[in-house]
Amino acid sequence: MRAKIMFLPGSKNGEVMCRFAQQILTDVSAAFHHSFSLLQDKIGEEALKTHEEALTDETVENCLACRAVFLGDSTCEGADELYDALDLPLRIRSFAVPAVLCGRHEAPVSLYLGKVLSIDPETLRKALHSAFRFAQEEERHIQHVAPAGAAKSEWDAAVRVQEVSFPALSVSALSAPVAMEDIILSPEKMGLLLCPPYAGSILQSAANALCNHPMLIHDISFDENIGLYSPYIPSEITEPLNPVTAALCVARLLRYSLGLSTEAGCVEAAVNNVLSAWHAPGAAPVDPGELMDLICEQVNVAGELMGKPLPS
Repeated sequence: MRAKIMFLPGSKNGEVMCRFAQQILTDVSAAFHHSFSLLQDKIGEEALKTHEEALTDETVENCLACRAVFLGDSTCEGADELYDALDLPLRIRSFAVPAVLCGRHEAPVSLYLGKVLSIDPETLRKALHSAFRFAQEEERHIQHVAPAGAAKSEWDAAVRVQEVSFPALSVSALSAPVAMEDIILSPEKMGLLLCPPYAGSILQSAANALCNHPMLIHDISFDENIGLYSPYIPSEITEPLNPVTAALCVARLLRYSLGLSTEAGCVEAAVNNVLSAWHAPGAAPVDPGELMDLICEQVNVAGELMGKPLPS
């Protein structure tokens, strides 16, 4: 496969995340005989220095010419404008912790929170279709919080349309107060929580505060044309940046924007294998660079074992 992928660092931390993701994609490309063009542009602090605006029209046009965008720091200035410019109607925040980390210390957080960015009818249709596709791929049930007032009937009708298209999914409605309580008491049971803009912002803030592994939070947004994938880097972060979140973003990029489920599964398996060894009793500390090398080594081994032929 040939595909263009745009990288937008957004900050110094975002530059580190972009380098992690580029290395993984380079190794996936080599291991599975794809041809990825990894491009880079500016957003946030670097764009402000050069163009005096956080996101330029030229950067948006360059992104739209690609199959996917990797935003190194989802909190950077210009990020919200980028979602609008790419016409992406749904922002899914993943708080899911890889299986190897579950049960360590506190209760694991395993929650996807999808915030619909606008509830006009066409945007809502696109957002819910992406949400249901994501839930089906991730084998998660959906719980949804309808907006208040007149928009509730349109929301409920749009949900019913998707239920017909995805009959295998379990779907249920709940109120915002109940959703807040469930996030606090049993987030691992929630699956994909789907919310309108206002409720989504409030519930997302609660989930951010409760997540035990802040360096594993990342954002996923896609439709039929393009996808945007981004690690969430809290402003008060004190632990060293590591490649795990970047790798999880790459796996979602491969699956949802490039349609490469096998390659995505290999990256996810590589992350779990490396984390298993990293957290094994008596294991020596591993720095981020070593983690990166181990993940890429696992990807290369998977490519060799699968023996994919070169494209004709």
